[in-house]
Formats: sequence, structure tokens, C-alpha cells
Amino acid sequence: MQIRSLAIAALLTATSVHAQYGTFDANAVKAAKATKTVVVLDAADSPYNRTMLESAKAVWKLTGEVEFVSTAQLATQPISPDRTYLLKTRKTDPVKYEATFLTLVKGWKPKKGEVLAQTDDQFTSIPAEQELAFIQIDTKAINEKGLARLLDVYLKHLQNYLTLVETGKITDKTTADRTYASRNRMVRDTELWMAQEHADKSLPDAAKVKEFYAAPCQVMALAQLAGALEKQDKGITISDVVITGENKNKHCFKRIFNVGTGELMYMRDDAAIFGKKEGFIDEDLKTLDRAR
Repeated sequence: MQIRSLAIAALLTATSVHAQYGTFDANAVKAAKATKTVVVLDAADSPYNRTMLESAKAVWKLTGEVEFVSTAQLATQPISPDRTYLLKTRKTDPVKYEATFLTLVKGWKPKKGEVLAQTDDQFTSIPAEQELAFIQIDTKAINEKGLARLLDVYLKHLQNYLTLVETGKITDKTTADRTYASRNRMVRDTELWMAQEHADKSLPDAAKVKEFYAAPCQVMALAQLAGALEKQDKGITISDVVITGENKNKHCFKRIFNVGTGELMYMRDDAAIFGKKEGFIDEDLKTLDRAR
């Protein structure tokens, strides 16, 4: 597929990869709510597809209508300005490497002959100004590690973000960061379910975790997080880790979400080189434990 323009590709390469954010324009959110959402699925069958079909029907409330197309089908029809599109995008950062995002995109009137570039069902030429909200995801965890129900959480998160923008609580990156930081203390009011695979090797077991975090917490195998996702319990928060790149480009993005509401309760990213900081570390737990 052709790339929309070299200028956009260069912009994506130069833009810093943030794990989640989007528009800060309340009017853009209000306009999006009047559209139909087109959910773009993988070209071939996958756990992502099957779960997204269920999740979008059950969880997506931002717009009144939802329809589903595959990446192949989207390539045969023009983008429409009266639609929003929920799809996977791929961005590149010179420091934090490549990353995959679940992104809500406002449609636009395409130029003659314009097509969307995509690789492995991930679009690479979406104009940044059309992005309404995005969240970094790990497609391997979704498709291969039994965590497809994370899509429920991600869809709720995207809608929560847009609600905060629409109501004026988030107006820029600073207010977004401040909002998420204010939720750190609320993690202690829940039971935190942390996958052992999401902890750095410096936190080898539950006993070590509890040295730095005194609130209710269960440390378990990654596969067991699926149980929390099925519960959709507002009293449970879960760990989520996405590691990008390799060697000197490796980066670790850490998040904690409320399973029931999808609210992002904690986020931090660290360079993860020389085998260090590949997951939650003691500083993350201390931050949560001391948050006021």
C-alpha cells in the first residue's frame, strides 16, 4: 500500500511515542459523538477480532452506532469525515522504538488517489491531527497470552479520556498527567492484581512486592489476570506492561487500570537496558504506597 506522504511519515518518526493521550479539543470530542464508529478488524481471524467484536458491542458507548470492517475492506473504501475509526496504528520513535496503539481516529475527506498505508493490520499513515485518543497495546499479549479481554479495559479507558477532555478536566498533557497522578492513591482502595511477568527481576515474588507496597495485592502468573478481566470488578486494579525495542532501544511502559471502569490509575515508562527495569520496580510500588 502507498504511503500518504513522505512528510507525514517523517512526522511520525520524529514524534515522541507517548503511551496514551489524544486530542485536547473538547469540540472535537463533541463532534465525534455524533458520528458512527467503524471498528477495523484484522484481515484474518484472531483473538483480537473475536474479542473486539464482543467488546465494541458491549462497551463502546461514545457513539450511537458501530459497524465492523477488516483492514482489507477499509482499503477498498474512502475514509469518510462523518465516521470515526477505531483501529490499530504503528508509530516509531528514535528513542523508544516502534509501538502499536489502539487509536480512535476522526475521519476526513481524502485527497484524490489517497490510500492508507498499513503493515500487519497496523496503519502507519494516519495524520496526527485526526487522532482523538490512543492507548499503547501489546498485540502478542492479546493474541497469544490469553489477555484479549484487556480490550474491554482499553475501550473503557479511551472513552474515559475523551470524557475528561470534553468536560474540560484535561486540556493538555500537563493536566492529563496530573489527573492520572491524582488517581495513584486510589489504587490502595482496590486489590491490585500484579502479574509476576510484569515485575522486574528485582521483585521476584509476592514477599518482595509487599516490602514496598502495604495495601491489598496479589502477585500471580500472567495467565491468571484473565480472571480479573472477566470479573470487571471496580474493586480490582491490574498491572499492564508493554516493552518495546531491544538492546539500547528497549523501553518499558507500565500502567495500572481499574478493571471495572477502565480508568488509568498509574503510568510510568523507563528505559529498560542491560536487563534492568523490565517491569514494575520498587520505585513504582513506593510511589503508589506513599501517594496522597
